Amino acid sequence: MLSGNALRHQIILPQQQKFYDYWRSKCRAGRFPARDDIRMEEIPAQLSMTTIMEREEPRQGAARRYRHRLAGTGFWNLYDGEIQGRYVDELPIGCRVDYWHRVLDKVIDTRKPYVGVTRPNTPNGSHLAMFWARLPLSDNGTDITAILGFDHLVKMSEVADALPARDRVVA
Repeated sequence: MLSGNALRHQIILPQQQKFYDYWRSKCRAGRFPARDDIRMEEIPAQLSMTTIMEREEPRQGAARRYRHRLAGTGFWNLYDGEIQGRYVDELPIGCRVDYWHRVLDKVIDTRKPYVGVTRPNTPNGSHLAMFWARLPLSDNGTDITAILGFDHLVKMSEVADALPARDRVVA
């Protein structure tokens, strides 16, 4: 859950580290922060690529769905429009829907934060790498009720330049 800080040391980009550190600063006494603890004015540099998602439990026989309750304006170009209020499975990401459902399910089911990198698989994002963080939020401190997200997009041709010197591979 919140013990240790091993994940912090696995995060590559400084932008992700700052976002993760902000989320950790909102964790109190081993409890997850609530959605109301996240103050958008405290993260202005990350705000345009920040999301808050909620999982909707399905009716019998239906699949779980994730809705973007908040989405920064930085996603407009990537998705050709507003994604706030839209479900993950409504976005133009093709086979990446299953990937994102697995990631978001893991955050909720394991009650742990996750970070990673993938390709967005959108018509406007095929040339990009998406460094992401998905962090649990809880209204009562323990049950995950929302997921705080941050994405940092880097052109594939510039990925090596975006990495800190310690993480660059030299041929």
